[in-house]
This record gives sequence, C-alpha cells and structure tokens, in this order.
Amino acid sequence: FRNPYGVDLSMFTPTVAPTGEKPTVIFVGAWSYQKGCDLLTAAVASLAGRVHLLHVGAVGDAPLPHEDWFEHREPVPQWQLPDCYEQAHVFVLASRQEGLSLVQAQALACGLAVVCTDRTGGEDLAELTGLSEGIFVVPHDHVEALAETIPRALEWAKMRFPSGTQRDLLGDKRELLSWRAYAMRYIERLERD
Repeated sequence: FRNPYGVDLSMFTPTVAPTGEKPTVIFVGAWSYQKGCDLLTAAVASLAGRVHLLHVGAVGDAPLPHEDWFEHREPVPQWQLPDCYEQAHVFVLASRQEGLSLVQAQALACGLAVVCTDRTGGEDLAELTGLSEGIFVVPHDHVEALAETIPRALEWAKMRFPSGTQRDLLGDKRELLSWRAYAMRYIERLERD
C-alpha cells in the first residue's frame, strides 16, 4: 500500500510563472550526497550557464558550487517555501534514495513541473494525481539523463505556463494531495483489511 504524504493546500497554492528571468530550477532540502547534489551540480554545470540553480536548505556533506549559476539560501520556515517555489520554473530532486520526498508534492501544489530520480517517490505522485505530464522521472545516479531532462522540463513548463500566468498544474486533482485525502486513503485501506 502506497499512500503519498499530504500537503497543506492552504499554504501551497498555485504560483505565478516567473517573468523575464533566466530559467531557474530549484532544489529544496539538505545539500548532500544522499540527495544527489553532486549529480545535480554536474548536470547543471554541463548546461554551460544556461540554467540558474537555486538551493534552499541546510548544507550537508556535499560541497556547494561557487559558480555564478548557483545560489544558496539558508532554510526557511514552511510557510515561506511557496515564495521560493514562485521564483523557479522547475523543481529538481536528484536523490539516490528517498521514501517519498514531500517537497516534490509541495512544488506540484505550487504548479511547478518536477524532475526527479526513480528513487524519490515521484512516480507515486504521478500515479496518484494522474499526471502524464509535468513529472519527469530519470534513472538515479545518471548525470546525462538529468542534464538532458532539465532543459526538456523547462521547455515544457514555459509552453504550459508562459511568464506571468497562474500555474495550476493539478486543477481539480489538487485535493488528492491534501492531508485529508491522505487520511481518507489510509482509513479506507484499514477498513478494507
């Protein structure tokens, strides 16, 4: 039984697509090898400065890049994360291992496309929401796949949500990401068993 975590949908609401800025990808979480930050750094570096990488979170065991395409911000309270998501075009998570990364669901609720590895629970979120687009899953530990997929996701996001438009990626399926829906799925499973 897989039951993806819920999101506070009153806090994580559709955002407006950034205007007139360099394409930005965001990663929220600990900057660490477990989260694949070395892979993410290599992938973005291979894009020769065409993409800005924004990191929000603590610094773990992986070194921070010092290139001008990288920006680090210290951790922020949950209620400030939507402001960070609004500054990006795509959310990226290159983790080597996760159960389900909640920040992916938060990013989706804010309208961002998600690029993630097959070890993050992204496929479960795609199945739950019925999204056939907007969630790009790549093999873990595969820099080339990540580097090829980030520009595709950025292009998809630009076409789907032009600058200045409201990003409601989930539409009437947003409720599927709520904590209430999470609880109802769990209760239904308990009653069935």
